[in-house]
Amino acid sequence: MSTQAEISITGGGSSQLTGGRLLARNTLLSIVGEAAPLILGLIAVPILVRELGADRYGVLTLSYLVVGYLSLFDLGLGRAATQQISDVIGAGETERIPPIFWTSMIVMFLMGICAAAIIAGTSHWLVYSALRIPAPMRSESMGVFLVLGAMLPFVLSGSCSIGTLASFQRFDLTTAVGAATGVYSFIAPLAVLFFTRNLVWIVAAIAAGRLAAWAVNLTLCMRRVPGLATNVHPSRECLRPLMSFGGWITVSGLTSPLMINLDRFVIGSMLSISAVSYYSVPYQIVNKLPMLPGAMSGVLFPAFSATARTDPDRASILLERASRYALLALFPGVLILFFFSSEILTIFFGIDFAHHGSAVMRWLLIGVVMNGLALIPYSLVQAANRPDLTAKFHIAEAPIYFLMLFLLMPRFGVAGAAVAWTLRVSLDAGALFAATAMILPANKFVILHTLCMAAIALVVVTCGAMLAALESRIVCASVVLLVYAVWGWYRMLAQNERETILQKLTDLRFKVLPTKAIA
Repeated sequence: MSTQAEISITGGGSSQLTGGRLLARNTLLSIVGEAAPLILGLIAVPILVRELGADRYGVLTLSYLVVGYLSLFDLGLGRAATQQISDVIGAGETERIPPIFWTSMIVMFLMGICAAAIIAGTSHWLVYSALRIPAPMRSESMGVFLVLGAMLPFVLSGSCSIGTLASFQRFDLTTAVGAATGVYSFIAPLAVLFFTRNLVWIVAAIAAGRLAAWAVNLTLCMRRVPGLATNVHPSRECLRPLMSFGGWITVSGLTSPLMINLDRFVIGSMLSISAVSYYSVPYQIVNKLPMLPGAMSGVLFPAFSATARTDPDRASILLERASRYALLALFPGVLILFFFSSEILTIFFGIDFAHHGSAVMRWLLIGVVMNGLALIPYSLVQAANRPDLTAKFHIAEAPIYFLMLFLLMPRFGVAGAAVAWTLRVSLDAGALFAATAMILPANKFVILHTLCMAAIALVVVTCGAMLAALESRIVCASVVLLVYAVWGWYRMLAQNERETILQKLTDLRFKVLPTKAIA
C-alpha cells in the first residue's frame, strides 16, 4: 500500500506536498496537537503543585530549564535536516535523503552525549551551589538531573525524525505522537504520585515516554521513507551544509531567547519586582494570539524548502495566502483585547493590576500583529537556505533592543518596556519582509499590501480604543467586527476559497444533522 510520502517522492516533485488542502489540514492538526496537552495541563499542574509542594515542583521546573538550554547542543541540525530533505524532495533527488538523515541523526546523538556529560559533571555544582536547593532534596535533585541528562541524546536526535516526517508533510503522524507524548507527560506523574513523591521516579516515568516517542518516530521514518532503513550510511559531504545551516540557527537560538527572557531581569532591576508581573502577565496573554500563524509557519517551512529553489512561483502563492490568513486570524483577538484590556485585566487580576497593565497590553498587541505576520517570512527566509539573515537580524537587534529598554523605562515605566519590545519586533518584521522581497522579487506588491493592511488594522483598533465609555467601545467593536467579517469574506478570500469553506460547512451540516431533520 502506498503512503503519501511514497506517492509524493516517486513523482519527483513537490506539488503533492504543497497543496492547499494538505497544508490547511496540517495547520489544524498542529494547533490541535498543541492544544490537547495544554488543556490537560490546566488540570494536572495544580494537582502536581499541591501534591509535590512548591519546593519539589520548583526543582522540577528548574531542571527542565537547565536541560532545555542544553538542547541548543543540537546545533540547529534538526531544522537543517528538515530544510535539506525538503529541498531534495522538491528537486526530485530523493536518493540523497538517507545520507542527510543519518548524518544529522548520528551527529545530534553524539552532541547529546556531550550535553549529558556536561549535566553529569555539573549536577553537583548546580544542586549544591548554583540553584540553592534545600538540603533534604539535594540527593533527590541530583538523580533528577542525571535522568534528564541521560535522555538528552534521544531528545536531541529525535528532532531529526520529526523534521523528516514534516518534510513529507506527515503532520498527522508527528501530531499524533507529539500529542500522545504531551498527554502522557502529565498523566505519568499523576500515576506515580499514587506510589511515591520522589522526583527521580516521576522524571523517570516522563523520560520513558520520551524514549518511546523517539523510537516510534524513528520507526515511522524508516517505514515511510524508501531506502532509509537499508541505507544507513552517514556522509561527510552532507555534514558541511548541515553544520553551516545549523550554525546560524544556533546563533538565533542563543540570541532570540536572550532578548525574550532577559528583559524581565532588566525590568526587575530598573523598576521593581511587581513591574515584572505587570509586564509578564499581559505578555503571556497576548502571545497566545499568533497560534494560527505559528502553526502555519511550522507547516510551511518544509513546503517553502521544497519550492523556494525549484518552484518559486509556488512559494510565492504560499506566501501570499499565508500572509492573508495570518492577518485575518490576528485581527479579531487583537481588537477585542485592545478595546477592553482594562476591563479584562480588572476582572481577572484586579483594578490596581489593570491600572498598570492595560497600557502594557495595548503596546504589546501592536507588536503581536507585526510579530505574528513576521512568522511567515521567517520560515521562508530560512527555507530558502538563508538562516544567516535571521541570525544577523537578531544579532543586530539585540543591542538596539536593550538600549531602547534603558532609554524608555526610566521615562515611561513598565509601558516603556512594552514599547521597546514592539519596536524591536516591528524592526525584525521589516527586515524579514525585506529579505523575502530579495528572495522572491515578484512578491514585493504582496508584501506592501500585507503591511498596508496591517497598518490600517492597527489604526482602526487604536482609534476605537480612545473611546472612554464602555458602551461606546462595545458598539464600535461590534461594528468593526461586522465590517471586518464582510470585507474579509469578499476582499481577502478568493472565490475558490469561499466556495471551499461553504462546501466544508455544508458537509459538516449533513454530518451533524440527520438527513430527515434537514428535509
